Order: sequence, then C-alpha cells, then structure tokens
Amino acid sequence: MNDYLGLIGFGVAAFAVMLIFLFWFWAKQTGNPPVLRDVGAYKDLPQRIGEAVENGKRIHVSLGSGAIGTQKTTAALAGLTVLDIIAESATLSDLPPVITTGDGSSAFLAQDALRRAYTQLNAMDRYDHLGGRMAGATPLSYAAGVMSTFSDENVTASLLIGTFGNEVALMADAGSRQEDAQLIIGTDDVQAQAAAYVSADNVLIGEDVYASGAYLVGGKPFHKASLQAQDVLRLLVIVAILGGVALKLIGVVVIP
Repeated sequence: MNDYLGLIGFGVAAFAVMLIFLFWFWAKQTGNPPVLRDVGAYKDLPQRIGEAVENGKRIHVSLGSGAIGTQKTTAALAGLTVLDIIAESATLSDLPPVITTGDGSSAFLAQDALRRAYTQLNAMDRYDHLGGRMAGATPLSYAAGVMSTFSDENVTASLLIGTFGNEVALMADAGSRQEDAQLIIGTDDVQAQAAAYVSADNVLIGEDVYASGAYLVGGKPFHKASLQAQDVLRLLVIVAILGGVALKLIGVVVIP
C-alpha cells in the first residue's frame, strides 16, 4: 500500500514538473506572458515603493521570527525574496528601507540583501548595517520593536511577510493607526492570517505568501509557470473530489 501511494506521489510530482516546463516553454516560444489572477498586495506594492522614493519616506519589511534552518525556513525565505526584489528600488529613497526580524540569522541575511542593492547602485557610502536589525528575541519583544518602527521611522508602507504568531494582531493594530501608511501582511500561520485579515490593508492568503517572484518587478517566467501549474493541479483535485462524490451518490463506487 505504501509503495502504491509512493508511486502516486511520484507521478503527481512528475506531472507538476512537466506542467511547469510546458507553461514556461510555451510562454518563451509565443512571447505571451502568463495571465495570473490579481493579488492586491503585490499589485499596490510597486506604487507604494515609488511614492516612498518621491516623498523621501521609508519602506519597512519585517521578516517574522522564523529561523533559517528550521521548519520555518520557507516562510523566512519568502520574506527575503520580497526584500531582494524591492531593495534596489527602495534604496533610491532619501530614507532607505528598514528591515526588522525576530531571528538573528535573518537579520544578517537582510543586511546582506541591502548591501547587494547598494553595491549595484554604486552607493555603498549610503549603506547602514542598522537598516537590517533584530527587533526582539521573543514574540512580544519582537512585536514591540516592530510597533515602535511604525511610529519612529517615517514609514509609508510596511510589508510583514514570514512567520508570525498571534502577536501579529498587535503589529497590525499599530500599523493601521499610521496615517497614509499601507500595511501588507503575509504569514504561514492560519490564526495569524485571521488576526491580520481584520486590520491590514492587504493580506496574503495561502500560497500567495510565496508568489512574490511571479508578481513583482515584471515577474520571473519560471515562477509564473509554477503558479499556472499549481492552478491546473488545484482544478484537477477539485474535479476529482466532485467526481468521486457524484459517483458515490449514484452508487457506482464505494468510498471508504
């Protein structure tokens, strides 16, 4: 039985990889970019970055408390991916971006992302390693550090993406009190998503947390292809479930 399930899992994985390459190759040959559904957070973020540059204000990115090398690595890397994409544009502002995190290793990676952005702009004289900082070692101290960043750093947009617990409600409440500042939250915790949904301007739900590479700065072709493949697989799963229910109702098959 386990061998049979293993073969099914391998077949699904192989089919997913095939779909990704198929969509990527089709887009490359035709020159037609894949059509993705709108995600409000990613749609508004480039405009907010532009406004920050024009008005001399800051972009704030918070990477959560997930530690690199643990089961929370994926969520931490999702935040770092966003930072890599927006860092070059955000560093053009008179007030460079500020990055907060609840994990020391993520803070070092955030500093490295800012350093690369300033190096590409040939502006290392403007680089400040304190732009990437560890705001707190515990959930509550981290929340307090993020909340003070909202009020003290002249922030025009905050993107909280990574691992957050229920303390995200405190951050969301503080962020929503800032005048003319947009708050975007994406997390891998379901309870934190629910808390953020009622306070943030935009919330990234489910796999949208990991989709920044497809939406920001024109979108990376391979990321877009993977999202299309996910949509196809999701549709096939829905069809299979509905088909199984229909067959059960008419008595064709017995579902244990």
